Amino acid sequence: MFKDKLISIFLALIIVLKLVDLYIDYSEEIIFVHLIQELVLIVLATSLFVYLVIDIRVRSRSIQVLKRQIGAVSVENKEISEQLAKAKKDFSEAIQLEFDQWGLTSSEKVVGLLLLKGFSIGEIAALRNTSEKTIRHQASAVYRKSDCPGRYNLAAHFFETLN
Repeated sequence: MFKDKLISIFLALIIVLKLVDLYIDYSEEIIFVHLIQELVLIVLATSLFVYLVIDIRVRSRSIQVLKRQIGAVSVENKEISEQLAKAKKDFSEAIQLEFDQWGLTSSEKVVGLLLLKGFSIGEIAALRNTSEKTIRHQASAVYRKSDCPGRYNLAAHFFETLN
């Protein structure tokens, strides 16, 4: 944009200088063909100058529109992020409430949450620094207390409640 403005300023200066030159040539009664050539150059330079000025204004307006749109999208994105955070928090609280109603121990709650997140028995054992047998026992307790036959039914139980 700065380049365009600089070019426009130089073009305007050239137009002014050509007008002065045309006036001087006319006063000195230079041949008519030369005056026509100068006049054509002035008209072409003026046309180019007008085109550049209009183009700069159009692009400036477009930039302003884009800035407003970016601002609106940023606000919308922030609102959606806040809604998502709230939904995530509400979902987590609903899971914990259901775990409480099922009477899960704190260890079973952690294992149940990790199962819902898709961790394998081996991964949960590694995260919890315990044996896979212990995790299998806790997972079985979660399934028994939740009346869900397995991991997929447990996940489905919570996703069905979203509707």
